[in-house]
Amino acid sequence: TLGNPYSSVGPPGSTTWSAIFDALTGLDADNKLVPALALSWKPTGERTWEFKLRPNVKFHDGSDFTAEDVVEVITSMKTPEGQRFIAATELRIVESVRAIDPLTVEFTTVERDAILPKRLNIIMIVEPGAWKRLGPEGFGLTPVGTGPFILKDWGRASGRVVMDAFKDSWRVPKEVTRLEIALIADTAARTQAIMAEQIDIAVALNPEDATMLEGRGIRLQWTPSSVVMSLAFRTERPDASPLKDKRVRLALNMAVDRQAIVDGILGGMTRVSSQGTTAETVGYNPNLAPYPFDPAKAKALLAEAGYPNGLKLTSMVLTNLGMSDTAIYQKMADDLAKVGVQLELRSSTFANWLRLYSTGEWGDVDALSLTWNAAPFGDAIRPIEYFSCLKAAPFFCDQSMMPLIKASNREMNEAKREDLLRQVMAAYHDIVPALWLVDFNNLLVVSGRVENVISRSIGIEFENVTFTK
Repeated sequence: TLGNPYSSVGPPGSTTWSAIFDALTGLDADNKLVPALALSWKPTGERTWEFKLRPNVKFHDGSDFTAEDVVEVITSMKTPEGQRFIAATELRIVESVRAIDPLTVEFTTVERDAILPKRLNIIMIVEPGAWKRLGPEGFGLTPVGTGPFILKDWGRASGRVVMDAFKDSWRVPKEVTRLEIALIADTAARTQAIMAEQIDIAVALNPEDATMLEGRGIRLQWTPSSVVMSLAFRTERPDASPLKDKRVRLALNMAVDRQAIVDGILGGMTRVSSQGTTAETVGYNPNLAPYPFDPAKAKALLAEAGYPNGLKLTSMVLTNLGMSDTAIYQKMADDLAKVGVQLELRSSTFANWLRLYSTGEWGDVDALSLTWNAAPFGDAIRPIEYFSCLKAAPFFCDQSMMPLIKASNREMNEAKREDLLRQVMAAYHDIVPALWLVDFNNLLVVSGRVENVISRSIGIEFENVTFTK
C-alpha cells in the first residue's frame, strides 16, 4: 500500500509514514501525549472536543494546512470507502467534525470518549485534494503530507525508499538531507548490513544479534514498547471450537514455559507477560501474575474439558518481525505438544494476515499471532477494544466485558479511568482471550556515525538525527 497511511497501524508501514505525515497529536519516547499538528485540545461538552491547530504548516505541495483539511480527511475516513482501511476503525467513536475557524476544529463523538486525543495520534493527515484526485492507490504512489521528508522513489528496483528533506516542514530535519529506508526482510541480513556500514540504523533485530554487535562501535538501544506478544484465540465462529471452552484456553497458557523463552531465547532481555499490557502503559494491573507453568494441570484441564487425548489446532503466525519470534513460536508449539496439543504453525505474509484480520475470513484457523499493542495510544484500551466485541469482524467477543470497557472509555477522571482499566485487565486475565507470551521490547541498533536517534511508538524521529563529529 506504499504511501497510504491508513492501510495499517504501526510497523512496518509506520516506519516510513512517520517521515512523510503528521497526525494531530503524537506520543513521545515515554508514551506521553504531545502536540503535533494540533497544539492543544480540550473537551468543550459531554460529547465535544476542540483542537487548536498549529499555524503556518505547509503540505509538501506548498499548500497551507488548515482546519478544513482535517474535516475533509476525517469525513473521508468515515465513508464506506474509507472504513475499509484498518486505521479508520479508530474513528468509529467520531460522529462528526467541523471547522470553527481556519485553525480550530471541533469533534463530536457518538458518546463521551475520554481518549479521543490518543485515538487521533494514529490518523495521519494527508493532503485531501491529492487523496481525492488520485484515489488511495494513486496517492500511495505519490503521497503528500506535512512531514519532514518528501518521497522521491519507492525503490521497487533498488529495495530502498528514498526521501529528501522538506525544508518548509514544521519539524525540519536538523542535519539529514536524504533518508533511505532499506527493505531487508531477514534479521540476519539486517545485522550484516549494519556491521558492513551499509546502513546507519537497524530495527527489529533479535536479542542474540546484540552480543555479536557489541564492541564494534555500534550502540544498542533497548526500549519498552507497550506491546505484548501473544497467540490470540479465535472463538467467534459457527463451529464447536475447543477454544470456546475457557479451560482449554487456560490449559494452553499453563503448558508453555515462558520463563524458558525469556531466559533461553531472549537472553533475559524482557519478561513473561502477566496480562495484555505492560508496566509502561496506562491500565497495567500490577496485581496480576503470569499464569504458572504447570503441564500436569494443563493436561488435567484438557481432560476435564473433554480432550484427555489432546487435540489439534491450527495457527497463523507472522515471523521475522523481531524478538526471535520464529524461535518463540516453535518453542511454544513444542511445549504444547508435550501436553498433547498438536499446533500447526502456518506462516503468513503480513498483507495476507492483514486482509484476514480486517475481514474475519479466517477459514480453519483456530488462533493467530497478534500483539496486544498499546503503543499507538500508550493506553491499554486499544488492545482491549480489538480483543472485544467492538472490533469489526471480531475473533473474540465476551459481552460480559462490554459495560466495563465502555465505562472506562467514558470516564474523564484519569485516576478513576485507570482503575477501571485495571479491572478490565483483571477480568480478561480470568476469561483468557489469548496465550500471553512475553513483553515485547524494541532493539534499535545504531552505527557510530549518527546520534540523537529517538524511537517513538510509530517510528523513528529521523528529523532529529545528527552526525557524530
